[in-house]
Amino acid sequence: MQYPVDTYALGLDLGGTKIFAGLVDGTGKVRQQWRISTPTGGGGPAILKALVEAVGTILGNLSQEERDRLVGVGVSSAGHINQATGVVEYCTPNLPGWTGTHVTEALTQVHRLPVMADNDGNCAAYGEYWVGAGRGVENLVALTIGTGLGGGILVDGKLVRGARSGGAEIGHTILVPSGYACNCGQLGCIESYVSGTALAKAAERAGHWDPSPSSHMIFEWARAGDERALGLVRDMARHLAVGIVTIINFVDPERIIVGGGVSSQGDLFMPMVREYVAELYGARGWDVRNLVLAELGEGAGMIGAAGQAFARFGALQRV
Repeated sequence: MQYPVDTYALGLDLGGTKIFAGLVDGTGKVRQQWRISTPTGGGGPAILKALVEAVGTILGNLSQEERDRLVGVGVSSAGHINQATGVVEYCTPNLPGWTGTHVTEALTQVHRLPVMADNDGNCAAYGEYWVGAGRGVENLVALTIGTGLGGGILVDGKLVRGARSGGAEIGHTILVPSGYACNCGQLGCIESYVSGTALAKAAERAGHWDPSPSSHMIFEWARAGDERALGLVRDMARHLAVGIVTIINFVDPERIIVGGGVSSQGDLFMPMVREYVAELYGARGWDVRNLVLAELGEGAGMIGAAGQAFARFGALQRV
């Protein structure tokens, strides 16, 4: 699935510390990219202002020909994003004050371009579906495991969003009833057991080290053979496997893609996850070789946002 190579979409991936933006052509190739700091204070209005200014800065760096061939803008953001209105219906404190923000309206009014916005997990999933590890697959689940755990689900080539655009919040599936508190307000979410933050907190609770290490350090020590660190990584792999088996039973995807920061540890982590999935799911027909690493890295959300802009605003005739 591709659009004419000489058309472009602008993709922006809004994170807690940076806005990752790119000019993407109709084949999914990133022609130019930028990193812009996300304001740490000022709440939703400051974040929205940064997005508006980011688009303005990027447009100012494009040639007239590139601007003429720009079909629209896609924004990837945490939270429940209403597809019809472009409003952030709800967002966790990771982006303070972002709930209630009218994202697409503000960008459209200032820059006079078609704009769409979607949840960052959906955008990452769509990016992998379009030009990443999900190419050629119509039914897939993508997980992004970093500071938190996000995800997106495509069924028959269509993203699952739900009635309030709050579907596919895989990270907030309850894994352990009355378990560890999640910043979404629930107890026992899978994100509280499977994420960089969760791994660091598990190390702190274990009390093996003083000071308590970061998740990156735990992985490095596990890689070097430290049994205490390996035990924490195995626990996280086992928790993820439980979540994946639940996903398989609900969705029956052709492929499950794991991305985010943890994917850089894939050679250590993924064999554990596959082993536990096979152990839990048994011989019921889902091949663990279909559990794969993402291909687009940190660009997945940005590319997926641009891809959705193409799908909504691009040329009607695909090539």
